[in-house]
Amino acid sequence: MRLINCQSLKFEEFVRDVPPYAVLSHTWGKDEVTLSDMSKRDEASEKDSEKDRFRKIKDTCRVALEQNIRYAWVDTCCIDKSSSAELSEAINSMFAWYGQAAICFVFLSDFTSFPQNILEEIVNLFDADPPPLTNQEITIRDKVKKSLGSCRWFSRGWTLQELIAPSRVHFYDRDWKGFGSKAQLASVLAWVTGIDSGVLRGKPLDEILVGRRMSWASTRETTRVEDMAYCLLGIFDINMPLLYGEGKKAFTRLQEEIIRSSHDLSIFAWKAEGNDLRRFRGLMANSPAEFKGCQRLQTPSFEWNNGGEYSITSRGLKTEGLVRIARGESAEVGSYFLSLNCVDARQTKLILAVSLTQYGPGLFARRKPWQRFTVFDLNVFTAAKLSQPQYICCKNSPELEKIVMDSRIDAIQIGFSVDIFDRFDRDSITAFPQADWDLKNSILLSFQRPQLWGMWKIKAKDQDDGISIVCVRSSGWLLYGIFAWEKLPAALNQTRLLPSEVEDILKQLPDRASTSCSGFHHAIQDIKLDLGEAGVNVPATLLQVSSIEKDHSQKRTGSFIKRIFKRS
Repeated sequence: MRLINCQSLKFEEFVRDVPPYAVLSHTWGKDEVTLSDMSKRDEASEKDSEKDRFRKIKDTCRVALEQNIRYAWVDTCCIDKSSSAELSEAINSMFAWYGQAAICFVFLSDFTSFPQNILEEIVNLFDADPPPLTNQEITIRDKVKKSLGSCRWFSRGWTLQELIAPSRVHFYDRDWKGFGSKAQLASVLAWVTGIDSGVLRGKPLDEILVGRRMSWASTRETTRVEDMAYCLLGIFDINMPLLYGEGKKAFTRLQEEIIRSSHDLSIFAWKAEGNDLRRFRGLMANSPAEFKGCQRLQTPSFEWNNGGEYSITSRGLKTEGLVRIARGESAEVGSYFLSLNCVDARQTKLILAVSLTQYGPGLFARRKPWQRFTVFDLNVFTAAKLSQPQYICCKNSPELEKIVMDSRIDAIQIGFSVDIFDRFDRDSITAFPQADWDLKNSILLSFQRPQLWGMWKIKAKDQDDGISIVCVRSSGWLLYGIFAWEKLPAALNQTRLLPSEVEDILKQLPDRASTSCSGFHHAIQDIKLDLGEAGVNVPATLLQVSSIEKDHSQKRTGSFIKRIFKRS
């Protein structure tokens, strides 16, 4: 480790037995002193303009010596940035170096400290729990926000870890006048930064949910896009190689490393920003800015998702026992969703979840990424887990929305008479193959396959009978049939049939277009359907079931036919 001798202003290097040292936390200007500048420095021939450049480093060393600390570390000049290996080591070690420092000096070059009596009043106001909000106190808060809160230091990405990592942090204004420590100003700093005051007083970071930690960086910026990820490595205890030039991929890599090293689903609790109008996204956030609403995330008092497993794969996030199907009476019935096992501190009984849509066999994407759902919204406290592993798209692709919509081209949707459908148990709906069905909308997805088949079942209320609908597309034609359970041909009640075999079976059943069940005669017919949205045409087929009560065969019980569920 390269340190500055505070007396000689010369470098000394230490491999082990590193002496106590002070670190400087500051915002960079246009003409910062580099390693080369420090090595070439000649105090005797130093010009006045050069003396000003070195003033920040000299003041750091002066204040360190006043506290009996003989060495200092300053990021602008203690790293050889011409060496990619050294730069990578430094950035991956930065959090530890700040954490091991004897003290950290925060130099706010654009702030003039409050008078001592005003400062004491501010601290007392913010330390009050709960904070009172009289007109006078609101005025004080506004004053703090406009002065201290507007300092550039609080808007930079790198200074986040420089505030959190060291145990001792002292703050200095533009004249190097000290005005408090991190411990003394914890409540004020928590209000300005959004960081938990407990963390500022030493609470371990691993006790804070990932999504909440991400929110601390949601309003911060870095000069280089990649640094928005690299400056967070220490916050999440992650090490990874630096690849300047990769742009936003750096933040994706950071999220992947966090997923591999923790079991914290709050990393998916972000919401798309207002100008992002995409209907479908991957699970990865674009930047920390999308975690702005996660400041109050916390672990629930109970574990609702019963553990579940997940891992990063080439196909996306592989989940087992985590993706569920919404049941009950809500508008989201039949939706797929992923519970995040976290809650908002203001609604501690509402487990947060993200809604998913299927676009391939076992493949899902995030639906409505601008919104977070709750288990209460979805009415899914007893929702069914999917039995097979599912893969949720992680990375965002400009083609994802088209891929999702194209998966519905030539799809087959089941429709029912409105009033007749109420005679059936919606929670009993099952479909095979499960991975091929969008159960929210009762759609057999095509995934643009030339051959496919599926079976959809629903049970009559308070009876042991129900209806099965079988459909197949094999030779370019669509064949289908509707059967009461007791009349379903045994040959179709198998799981390993090929589409061609299902087609052969249906061709041998001339009366497959109608059946009787639960006091009604049900008939099925196909109708052309458009599953597209926003002006995009997605041709599909609706298998519409109409029903006539047996005792009133001339009276149709529903003149208006609608789909079982609204399209998502």
